[in-house]
Amino acid sequence: MAEIKQLLLEAETILTKANIENPKLDAQLLLSEVLQISRAELILKSEISIEQASIFSNYVRQRSEHRPIQYITGLAYFRYLTLRVGEGVLIPRPETEGLVSGVVEQINVADRPITLVDLGSGSGAIALAVAYEIPDVKVIAVENSEGALTWLRKNAELVAPQVEVVSADVKDFELAKKVDFVTANPPYLPQDETLPREVAEFEPSAALRGGGNGMEIPIQFISCAAKLLKAGGYFAIEHGEDQAESMKFALSNHFTEVTVHYDLTGRPRWTSAIRKALEVSK
Repeated sequence: MAEIKQLLLEAETILTKANIENPKLDAQLLLSEVLQISRAELILKSEISIEQASIFSNYVRQRSEHRPIQYITGLAYFRYLTLRVGEGVLIPRPETEGLVSGVVEQINVADRPITLVDLGSGSGAIALAVAYEIPDVKVIAVENSEGALTWLRKNAELVAPQVEVVSADVKDFELAKKVDFVTANPPYLPQDETLPREVAEFEPSAALRGGGNGMEIPIQFISCAAKLLKAGGYFAIEHGEDQAESMKFALSNHFTEVTVHYDLTGRPRWTSAIRKALEVSK
């Protein structure tokens, strides 16, 4: 048997030397995952098996190389879901949960039936959260990265098999029938923005960088949403905290009631908009 207190102290020392930002917290999180218990429950245990200690040691070694915890454990927690993640797919962020909350509120007061398309679905965090929380909504998850699609399909199978997964690029994705809701968490970081090592060396750049000032790819997502939505349809898109005005301008051509939404720290995090009456071809 191995003593938990000593293992955590040794892990904290290793992670501190590796310049990990929160070494004590990360050590506790990793050991909690090994034992499949909460951090609070760690204080109730004093020893673990040699096999568990070996797994923990391996986790700590990976974390000392700045590999994200979610890639080490293979798990990411998002709202009520436990998603599978790994190299090739963006790790879901807690900030995105606010967008889902807003969308769920709108769906709950909308007439049925409802179809929602999630563009650039990645791990499926947004699409699967909506499908899990409101099972009567038809959800289509669109993704073009083969690496991300592997995780999206796996998560859909485990969480919400009714979700339709589509391999397509937003630049040319279309549907025969207009839909009621579109969600998107596009790549929106400026091309030259410096990222933490955990992000820059491990997460897929294509899921992070929005080209140039960060708005090039979001504009493609907006164009796709405009094509997909029926008049009066609801669009929600995540963005950087300094992109709210750019997003409002980009949405103004095809959308009305453009509204910026803020996270718990007061930063603009996502924007919603209503599709204008559809243009009539002359």
